[in-house]
Amino acid sequence: MTWEEFKGFVKYVKVFCSVDDQFFYVVTDLEACVWLEETLKNFERILVVVSHSQDFLNGVCTNIIHMQNKKLKIYTGNYDQYAQTRSELEENQMKQYKWEQDQISSMKEYIARFGHGSAKLARQAQSKEKTLAKMERGGLTERVVRDKVLVFRFVDVGKLPPPVLQFVEVAFGYTPDNLIYKNIEFGVDLDSRVALVGPNGAGKSTLLKLMTGELVPLDGMVRRHNHLRIAQFHQHLADKLDMEVSALQYMIREYPGNEEEKMRASIGKFGLTGKAQVMPMSNLSDGQRSRVVFAWLAFRQPHMLLLDEPTNHLDIETIDSLAEALNEWDGGLVLVSHDFRLINQVAKEIWVCENQAVTRWEGDIMDFKMHLKKKAGLSG
Repeated sequence: MTWEEFKGFVKYVKVFCSVDDQFFYVVTDLEACVWLEETLKNFERILVVVSHSQDFLNGVCTNIIHMQNKKLKIYTGNYDQYAQTRSELEENQMKQYKWEQDQISSMKEYIARFGHGSAKLARQAQSKEKTLAKMERGGLTERVVRDKVLVFRFVDVGKLPPPVLQFVEVAFGYTPDNLIYKNIEFGVDLDSRVALVGPNGAGKSTLLKLMTGELVPLDGMVRRHNHLRIAQFHQHLADKLDMEVSALQYMIREYPGNEEEKMRASIGKFGLTGKAQVMPMSNLSDGQRSRVVFAWLAFRQPHMLLLDEPTNHLDIETIDSLAEALNEWDGGLVLVSHDFRLINQVAKEIWVCENQAVTRWEGDIMDFKMHLKKKAGLSG
């Protein structure tokens, strides 16, 4: 990396160590994602990247390597092209598989019926046996193994009459002389689907904490409906799980008085079934632990979900399942995410947090992405 590239890198990306100094984390905002995508797109060396952001893969990659059943298969093109090509190949493979199985079934039936019949029929049966053996030696087409798709489900909670959550001339800062927000006013209802965007340090996570009441304004007020239930997902929730107990034990402990089968069903709604429910959570993957957190949140039957980077440990297919579940759910949503595609799937409004204000963006998230490219001098 050249000095100029390094200066660009540190401008957009903040790097810090974990407590045990064994892992490094990169904290970015959407502007950093755009900068990184455009920089890697023009990278003149070999690049191998693992990412769960479909939008990022579309922008950067020229080949996709798919790993399945301990085998690697290379596809030419970006992620969308890979998905289309793979779908077409699998469709043709299944047609060939079904044709072969029909042929095999027909030949076996003929051999069973006429293998011991007249000389002529017996000879035909023997011929079919040879044809069948030749097909098997040459290798039969394998049945397509579909990727397991998880289905998330949030319980519908009905409606609350607006206003549900109101900010009235709210000002906030961790010190009075360094305000993050000043005189902000807006409302969020149960039909709201909002994505918060803006640079690091602008106060997106702070705004969510003001919504929940974890933080209190220095001036103004936050009004909540008396019956409003809010559930917040943030990336550190999984760190608070008890790794020594199972997901089932954890849910029973968190929500005492509920039957075990009800707890099993609530976890199962988020793709954690069978042995995964009863093994220690230390044996679960990061993605599985995230699903435990979602199950824990959903069991509270919130009217409003506040999601702060919910996709960090979810693969592309699971992100799509989450998006589908959110779109089918009848509650309100406020989302902070670096995943352009997820925002595009679920958000109806884009709010920009910047310069002590919250303003509505007139356009969708892909318009905002183009704005960030121009702002960083990366368009054209």
